[in-house]
Amino acid sequence: MPTIKDVAAHAGVSPSTVHYALNGKRSISPEVRQRVLDAVQALDYSASAVAQRMREHRSYSLGLVAPELPASDAAMMEILTATAATTSAADHTLGIFLNQTPGQVLGLLRGQYVDGVLLIETTHHDPRIEAMRATPHPFVLIGRTGDMSGLTSVDFDFEEAFYLAFDHLARLGHRDIGFIVPYGALDDQGERKENWYATLRGFQRAQREHGLRVELEPAVLNIEDGHRAALRLTGRAPQITAIVASGHTQVGVLRALYSQGRRVPDDCSVIGLTTAQIAEWTIPRLTSVDLPLREMSVTATELLLRKVSGESVTEQVLLPARLVERESTAPPRKEHP
Repeated sequence: MPTIKDVAAHAGVSPSTVHYALNGKRSISPEVRQRVLDAVQALDYSASAVAQRMREHRSYSLGLVAPELPASDAAMMEILTATAATTSAADHTLGIFLNQTPGQVLGLLRGQYVDGVLLIETTHHDPRIEAMRATPHPFVLIGRTGDMSGLTSVDFDFEEAFYLAFDHLARLGHRDIGFIVPYGALDDQGERKENWYATLRGFQRAQREHGLRVELEPAVLNIEDGHRAALRLTGRAPQITAIVASGHTQVGVLRALYSQGRRVPDDCSVIGLTTAQIAEWTIPRLTSVDLPLREMSVTATELLLRKVSGESVTEQVLLPARLVERESTAPPRKEHP
C-alpha cells in the first residue's frame, strides 16, 4: 500500500508538502498541488477521496447548527439521529455545531468544512439567517423567521397545534386552564422563536371561541423547569382543571402534579406538544399534538442535499398538526365551575 512518502517521491516534493496540499492548511501553488493530486491518483493512495473532494471544492459534509443541547432533550436527539441517518444514506457526513455566531457559521462554509447548513431553533429576527442571505452558500431552516422571502424551510403548523390542544380541553368542559409558555414570550423581544407567534395565534383563537380563562406561566422549556413551573402555576391558580405543557415540559408537569397528590386526568388534565415516542411512555400516556420531528428532519436534510448539488430550491414545507387522544385528558370534576 503506497504511503505519503511514495506520493511525495512520485510528485517530486517533500512529505510535508503532500500533507499540506491534501489538508489545505498552508498555501500551496496550483502547480504543486496538481502534481500531488496526480500522484495520489496514480498510486491509488488512500487519501484519494480527499483529493477528489479538493478538486470538486466539496467536503461532502453537512452542518447542523444548533443551540446548546440539554441532556434531557430527547426530542432533540430525534432530530439529530434522523438528520444523521439521511445524511449518511447520501454518502455525506454530518457535523454538529453548537452556539455558533453568524461569523462562525459563515466560516464553516467559506473554509469548506461543510457544503451547507441546517439552521434550527430559529428566531423572529435571526442574525444567522440575515448573514446567510447575503451569500451563495446553501442553507435550510427547520423552523421559520420573520421574513421568509426566498428561504427554504421545513416547519410544523404550531398555530393549528395549539388551537387543537385548547379546543380539545374546551370540548371536554374545561374553562380554567394553565399554559406553560417560554420565558420572554410575553415581552416584545426580537429574539423570540418564530413559532411562538404561531402558538399565540392558535391559543388566542381557541380562547375567543370558547371563552377560556387561561393562566400563563413562563418557564425554560425543559423537564426540570416544567416541574417548577407547574408547582408555581397550581400554587398561584388552584382553580385550574387542565394544563397545556409546551416545549419539553410535560414530564416535569406530570411529576409536579403527582407530588401534590393530584391524579391525572381525574384532578387535572394534561395535554402536551411532543413526540409520539415520549407521549406513549409517560404515565398516564399523554394526550398530545404529536411533533413529526423525524419527518421534519428528513425532509429538511433532503432539501439541503438538493441545494448543495446545485438545484435551485425555495420550497417552504409546513407539516400539519394532528391531535392524538390518549389517557391524560378527561372532563373536569363536577365541583369545578
